[in-house]
Amino acid sequence: MFHDPDFQPFEPRAEPSLRAYVRNYLENFPPEAYREGVAGFKRLNRPETLFLTDPDLIEEVLTTRAEFFPRDRITPQALSNVVDPQGLFLAKGAHWRWQRRAAAPAFRHENLLALTPIFFDCAERQAQSWRRAGTARIDVAQAMMGVAFDVILRAVIGDAEAVDRDRFLAAETDAFSGFSWQFLLAALGLPKFVPHPGFLKMHLATRYLRRETARLIAARGGADKGGDILSLLIKARDPETGRAMNDRELLANLFTFISAGHETAATALAWTLWLVAKDQATQERLRAEIREVAGDGPIGRDEIEGLVFTRRVLQESMRLFSPVGAISRQPRDATILGGRPVEKGAQVVIAIWALHRNEKLWPDPLGFDPERFAPDAAKARHRYAYLPFGGGPRICIGMSFAMLEMTTVLATLVRACVFKTVEGFKPDLQPNISNRPRRGLPLIVSPA
Repeated sequence: MFHDPDFQPFEPRAEPSLRAYVRNYLENFPPEAYREGVAGFKRLNRPETLFLTDPDLIEEVLTTRAEFFPRDRITPQALSNVVDPQGLFLAKGAHWRWQRRAAAPAFRHENLLALTPIFFDCAERQAQSWRRAGTARIDVAQAMMGVAFDVILRAVIGDAEAVDRDRFLAAETDAFSGFSWQFLLAALGLPKFVPHPGFLKMHLATRYLRRETARLIAARGGADKGGDILSLLIKARDPETGRAMNDRELLANLFTFISAGHETAATALAWTLWLVAKDQATQERLRAEIREVAGDGPIGRDEIEGLVFTRRVLQESMRLFSPVGAISRQPRDATILGGRPVEKGAQVVIAIWALHRNEKLWPDPLGFDPERFAPDAAKARHRYAYLPFGGGPRICIGMSFAMLEMTTVLATLVRACVFKTVEGFKPDLQPNISNRPRRGLPLIVSPA
C-alpha cells in the first residue's frame, strides 16, 4: 500500500459552491458521500440533489429500476451544444436500444483483439521518441492525448492521416472546456445559448469538429476498409429490425467514439503513469511482469492475457482517479430510495469519485494498492462499488476497447521507459468530459 498526500487533490465542501460547478464540480460532493451511502442537499425551492455511494442503491438506480431512473435533464442539456442527442451517448428509450443493439457487434472481443497491433504500434512510436530524447521532462497528459488519438485514427477510422491531429485535439479542448459553464446554466434552469466565458470558442470548435467528422464519413463513401470501427458501424444493423444508422446517427456516434473514446483513455493512462512514478516499487514490479510475458517483442493478442498485474494497476488507478466523476439520473415520479423519499425531478448523482474513495467500501481508500483487484478481493466486493465505465444497461460500449488499448499502451511505455515525479509539482483537477489534470502531469522520463 503506497500513500501520498497528492492522492487527495482537494477537500470536499461542506456546502455546495457555484464557483466549484465551474472550476471543479467534484468539490461539491459532500463529505458524507465519502463516509455514508447517501448524502444530499436542497437549494431554495428546487428538488433535492442526492449523492449515492451505496452500491445496492446504485444497482437499483442503474439496473433494477433503470427505466424509472432515466438520464437526468441537466447533463444532456450541458452536452447538447457539442454532442448530438441522436447518438448513443445521449439517445433515450427505444432510440437508444436499437442503436446499442446495432453497434454492439463492432465491439465484440474478437474484433477488438484484432486491433492490438495498432495499440502497440502507436505506443511503441511514443516510447521510441522518448528513448531518443534521453532524460527529459514530459507532460504525460498531453502525450497520452496524442497516443490515444493516434489509436482512434487508425483503429476507429482506419487512416492515420485522416485529420490534422493537433488542430483536432485543440478544437476538442475548446469544445469541451465549456461543459462546466453549460452544466451550471442547466442546473440553474437557464437556456444553453446564454453566453459564458469561452462560449464563442466552444461553438466554433464544435462546428469544425462536426464538419471534420462528416468529411471522414463522406470520404469513406460507404466502403468497407476491413476491421476498423467505422467500417463496422457503416455495416451495423439492428438484429431485430434490420435498421441501419442514418447519416446523422452515424455522424453522432463516430464523433462520440472519436472524442470521448480517446479523451477518457488518455486521461486514465496519464494518471496511471503519474501514480507509478510516485510508487517506484509498483513500477518495477510492472516492468518485470511485462518483460516476463513479452520479452522485447511486440505486445499483442497472445501476450495481453498474461499482463495480469498491469491490468490491476490500471484498475486501481481508475479507482483513485476515475476518468469520469459522476453519472446522473432523475426519477420519473416521486419514489422511495433506500427508505428515503425522493421528489419527482430530484437529481440523483452516482458520485463515482466519492464511491471509489468511500471509507465503508475501500479499506485505506487513499492508498494506492493494485492488489485490491486480485481475484479474491474483487470477488468479495459488490460489483457496483467500482464503476469506471458506468454500470447497468448503459455501461460504456467501448469498455473492452479501452481496457485492451490501455493495457497494451501502459505495458509498452513502462517496458521502454522509467518514470519519476517532478519535485514540487502538485496536481489539480479540471473535470469536463473527463477528469483531466488542470496543468498537465509533468514527469521525468528516461530510457529503461
